[in-house]
Amino acid sequence: MSYDLLFLHCEPGQSLAEVVEAVEVLDEGGEAEGPLPAELAEAWDRVLPQARELLGELDEQLAEDYRELSHGPSGVQLSFAEGEVALTVPYWHHGQAAVRVIEDLYALAVIVQKETGMTGYDPQLDQSLDEARVTQSAAVAVLDETTRMLPGIWREGER
Repeated sequence: MSYDLLFLHCEPGQSLAEVVEAVEVLDEGGEAEGPLPAELAEAWDRVLPQARELLGELDEQLAEDYRELSHGPSGVQLSFAEGEVALTVPYWHHGQAAVRVIEDLYALAVIVQKETGMTGYDPQLDQSLDEARVTQSAAVAVLDETTRMLPGIWREGER
């Protein structure tokens, strides 16, 4: 289980709700396959150094059809694949750790949004990234409360 941020292609005049509904319908049909589009591969190359500056040491996985980075200490993962760009963090953060990881998650999301031209979406809050970033406190509350509800999920030393 993870707290997720998704990045969506919004056409001019298309509402975020319409895009989210279209993505949900596509997800029912299975995952798209194929090589990573050139524009996403180029965006990845711009995002990666900024992600390293923000988070520090990262593990990177590259393949023809996807790119993924992982930050071991926080569990933050960023993935680019055909038709899907997503940021996730596992439900193992609470209290001040939840505040810090949401700050990092949203800061990285702003970078991804800028470099891809996609619209960030927080499905837990059903808000665009721009709306959710205003306070971030709602995201922290969801991460913190969900972590506390899942027994045994906290990482060692986080209690």
